This record gives sequence, structure tokens and C-alpha cells, in this order.
Amino acid sequence: MSSTADLSPEAEAFVKAVGAAADLPAFVRNVRSIGSVAANLDARVGLLEHAIVQDVALSAKVLRIANAAAGGGNAHGHVGSVKQAIMLLGFDRVQHLSTAASVFGQVEQDAPSVRDLMVESVLAANHSLHLSFAAGYDRPELAYLCALFRRFGELLVACYRPRPYRAWLEQLQAEGACADGAEAQQFGFTFEEVGVALAKRWGMPPAVVRTMRVYRGVSLDGETLHAVTQCSAEIARCLYGVAATTDGAEVREIRARFAPLIGIDVLTMQECMIAAIDEAQPTLGTMQVDLDAWLRGHADATAVALMKRNRTDGAVAEHELSGSALAPADAAALQEAIDRLAPNPSDSVQEARLRDVVRALVQQREQAQGSFSVGSVTDSTLRAACEAGYERGVLGISAEDFKLIRGRVGIGRGSAELARNFLLRPTAAFGPLGAALHIRRDLFVEMTGGDAKVYGRDRLIKDLSPSNFALLPLVLEMKLIGCLYFDSTIESVHSTETSRQLLCDLRDHLVAAFAHHRSSIAEAAEGVA
Repeated sequence: MSSTADLSPEAEAFVKAVGAAADLPAFVRNVRSIGSVAANLDARVGLLEHAIVQDVALSAKVLRIANAAAGGGNAHGHVGSVKQAIMLLGFDRVQHLSTAASVFGQVEQDAPSVRDLMVESVLAANHSLHLSFAAGYDRPELAYLCALFRRFGELLVACYRPRPYRAWLEQLQAEGACADGAEAQQFGFTFEEVGVALAKRWGMPPAVVRTMRVYRGVSLDGETLHAVTQCSAEIARCLYGVAATTDGAEVREIRARFAPLIGIDVLTMQECMIAAIDEAQPTLGTMQVDLDAWLRGHADATAVALMKRNRTDGAVAEHELSGSALAPADAAALQEAIDRLAPNPSDSVQEARLRDVVRALVQQREQAQGSFSVGSVTDSTLRAACEAGYERGVLGISAEDFKLIRGRVGIGRGSAELARNFLLRPTAAFGPLGAALHIRRDLFVEMTGGDAKVYGRDRLIKDLSPSNFALLPLVLEMKLIGCLYFDSTIESVHSTETSRQLLCDLRDHLVAAFAHHRSSIAEAAEGVA
């Protein structure tokens, strides 16, 4: 049992109270078994295999990790049974994974705040797993475990101090995200402090204990593991925490900061996130969590919290636009955009045309011209995409329940058929495009190499067979109201950073047109009333 001499009085009292609790939740009782069970080297492999094969999601994960360790990854793999995986990886490694899965097995009996933290932890763990695969890290199951327990201290506080923890969440919802450790003002200790102390007391693996501490760029050993764990935990907190971000800038900053430390590029990190959502679904299913429903509820809660913060700050937020969209009433921002869109001598012919279209739309907004409508902006955007080299494009609009996007209007060769057949569900279960829409990610994809393998399995891409495509979500008031899709089936599209940014700008102005249309309808209704 580890000493509590270095803990603050408040932390020591909490650790002693939780350690002595007679009614430990199921997940804590199972944590206690990690060290003792895994250390039993005489345990029969057959018993472990029997326990694992009863959990389909865990079996798939064990086989995936074993194949990666064996240099697999092809369609057939090298490891076909759980018993082979145990023999290859070793009893201890597989037992850690198996027992950790049971930690999250009875979450339905816990408070909603605990449940939300566990969902966030499972998503972080699967992200960490895929980051470790991409980085070539030789202990991917350890990366999974470390991210799974990264918020362990916070989980325990949520369980054993529910009222103060709820007050803490309400403070975060009102004020926005804060730095790790800021919770000390509320509780008299940090989540990290009590998590590490109790993890040591319960004999959790040293690497898991070590990575509960915030990574600050220096680690005595296992630097890649620590960076992968911290990266996945930070991104999960940004996307799925109680004070989630909405514009994507913070997530991009995290990826840019950790990419060189982990040894992979930012695009690969984005693909790992999509794969993680897909792989988390079966695990969460065993916890009786419908991930799509949970994420919709989380998005609604985030939108409400954001509106409350805006009102508290005295802001007048008619709507939230994705990407770099401008506040409609902000004349200074509009003028700044016009200046930024001034002709650039280094532009290619295509870039110059795109710049002209975006500049014209900004000027229409500034002058409040009647031509700044959904129809006119949609037409301008689709035509501009063709100017950028895409052969065809379509505007997809979400159904009233936001669970389905159907094509509405298209342009280019075969556009009528494209609009008629265009159908997407914004969920990871629907495929890579659905996963991208789900996390509001812009895609500009050339169907070669790794991208062809990732996106070639998407059912829509299989039907359309493009050589290049772009997918841009339309987000208004935190809701996915639709998307833009452009593609080319014959020639490659010469996509540059400038052209991609200008197409995103066009998307943002289309969202602004939808917001303007909604506002006009509301004003008309008020006038009638």
C-alpha cells in the first residue's frame, strides 16, 4: 500500500475514505483485481480465453492488437484465435486488457456524470489505440489502457463526491473549459493527485499510473506512450467533455502540438479519430450505451451551455457558424474579410476565380443585398466548385431529426442522378463519410494510397467511384443542417491550401445565408403575431 504522506490533507482524507469504502462500485472492485489476477502466472490460458470470447468487442480488439504485434494488418492477418493471441502477446498483456474491459462493465448502475466520463474514456482509449498503431508503438494494448484510465481520479471523485462534482460541472458549463488542476479550488486536491494515489494502492500497472499525470514534454521513460495518452485524452475532452469546444481550432492545435512528438502527421491523426469512433461502438454497446444517441444528447447539451455562456457574457449570438464564418452584424469583420480577399498576384487562375466569388458574397452580405439568399449562394458555391476543377457537386440537407442527409440540388455532369441518389447518415456506423460528418470534419481526398483504402470502403464512394472528392459539413447553431459534396471521376483536381480555404469560406457563407433565411422567417412570424 502506498504512503499518503505527500498528499494534501483533503486528498489524504478522500483517498482513505474511498480505500476503506465497503460499497465500492463494480468498476473499482474490478480495478483491484488487475494486479493480483495478472500476476498469477500459473493461470491457465484456456480460462482466460473462455472469459474473452464471451465478449465479442474485446475478442476483436485482442485479435487486432495481436495481428499488429505479429506484423499483420493485411486482409487475412496472422492471428485467427484468441488462444493464439494470448500465446503471442503473453498472459499478462491480454489479462490487463480483459480485466480493464470488466472495469467498465456495469456502468449503467452509476450516475449520469460517471457514465459520461466513462464514454469519454472509452473514446479516448480507442483513439490512443489507433494512434499507437499509426506510430508503430510496440505495446498498443498499454496505450489503450493508459488512455482508458487517464481520467481515473475524476471518475472516483464523480462517484464519491457527487454533489460537489456536479457543482464543478455546472461551473465548467457556465465558464468554459479550464486547465488541468484548476479543480483544486473546488475540492482542495487535484483529480490527478487522488487518482495516482489510489491507482498505486490498488496495484495498477506502473505505466498506467505514470500516464495519469499530465504530460509536459518530459517523461522519464515511455515518452511516446505518455504523449499518445495525453493527446487522446485532450482531444476527447475537447470533443466530448462537459465544456466541449465548437469551432475545432483547439483540436487542430492539439494535433499540431503532438504530431511531431508521436511521429505521425496531422492527417493520420484525423483518420485515427474516425477509426476510433467506429471501433468504440461495440465496446460501448456492451455498456448499454447507444453512441449515436449519446453524442446527439451531448451536442444538444453543449449548444445549451454555449448559449448560456453567450448570454452571461452579454453577447448577442444569433447563430454559430462552422469554420471561419463571420458574424452577420459585424461590419468591421466583413470589411476585414473583403480586404483579406483582395486579388493576390500569386493565385492560379482557379484560385483567382474562387477568390472573386467569395469576395462578391462578402460584399453582398455587407450591403444586405436581396441576392444574398440560400438559392443564390448555393448556386454560386456549386459553380465555384466546378471552377476549382470538380466535375459535379451537390447540396445535401438534413432531415428534421438530423439523422439523415439527402441530396437537394446538384450541378455538373450527372448532377440530377447524384442529387437523387445522394444519401448519408452522420454516424460512424455508416462509414468514413458518416464518421467525418459526425465529428464535423472537412474532407479533401484524392483516392490514392492510404486514402483509397480508408474511403474506398464507404458505401457512397463505392457507388460514385470518384478520383477526388470534397465533403464540407454545414453547421448552424451546433446542428448539422447538411453538407456540400464535390467530386471528379476523370481527372485529378489540383487542390491547394488556398483553394481549400476558399471553398470552406464559401461553405461558411452558405451557412450564413441559411441563418439569414431563418432569421427572416422568425421576424415575419413575429410581425404577424
